[in-house]
Amino acid sequence: MADEPLDTDDAEPKDEPQARPADEAPAEAQPEAAEATAPEATAPEATAPEATAPEATAPEAAAPEAAAPEAAAPEAAAPEAAAPEATEAAEPEPEPEPEPEPEPHPVVAALLARFGDRITDEGADQLGTPIARVDASDLTEVLSWLRDDEAMDFNYLSNVTAIDWTDRDPRFDVVLHIYSIPMNHRLTVKTGCADGEGVPSAVDVWPAANWLERETYDLYGIEFLGHPDLRRVFMPEDWEGFPLRKDYPLEGPNLELLTRQQAAFRGGRFDRIRGEYEINEQEREMAGPGVVGALWTPQPDEPDESETTHGDETGPS
Repeated sequence: MADEPLDTDDAEPKDEPQARPADEAPAEAQPEAAEATAPEATAPEATAPEATAPEATAPEAAAPEAAAPEAAAPEAAAPEAAAPEATEAAEPEPEPEPEPEPEPHPVVAALLARFGDRITDEGADQLGTPIARVDASDLTEVLSWLRDDEAMDFNYLSNVTAIDWTDRDPRFDVVLHIYSIPMNHRLTVKTGCADGEGVPSAVDVWPAANWLERETYDLYGIEFLGHPDLRRVFMPEDWEGFPLRKDYPLEGPNLELLTRQQAAFRGGRFDRIRGEYEINEQEREMAGPGVVGALWTPQPDEPDESETTHGDETGPS
């Protein structure tokens, strides 16, 4: 029994832990060592919160941005800093000097130089024609000077009309438009006229005023004192009222005469509206109450029976 060889394979494992140096530790021991040092290797994981600390402190880093409006507050307060300038600007400024009045038209300037404060400069109309106002008592003198003065030489009266202001005193403006053919300049002359009063006629200055003043009298009822033949020129002499006055009724006050006038035109008898004429039965019916603007048409003549028969006989077969 003592001579049997020893089983070295079984003995070696028992002696290896004691015989091998510590550096040559078994492979099984190394994993344990790795596990023992694992906490050191995972230390970065433990410090991960420190690595993410910047994220946690991100609001602090953004705090300057959030505080940016506070930093910009001085800029917002800039108007307060400029407030003294605003108060200085709010101080009353000196009143601007009034603009000089425009120079009057040369024709009006000549009138002012000749007649002084008896002439009122009213500027010019939309076409640039100067306007001068004169009192009715000075009208004839002013018009005569405008005609006779060599620099003025107003030798043409182009129109006479009126303006009804209704509620103004004086109610009417009589307007004369005059023109100088040699000098090629125009002027509008205005004068006031109260209702029921008149203005001097310009017939002695310009004979063409005859018909023009009659027209103004006919439609506005303004009298022209000194006119040689002041009577209606459009409306019949017995017409009631003046059609271009603003208070004239639209339907016309004289219904009978209005209807008779229309009937005369339609019937071809124009002489009916000139002088006395008694209306017939048909016209009297047209002139009844509530009938305005009816037009009378003459009845056609009845055809001759003989002419009708003759026409049938000689007609085409």
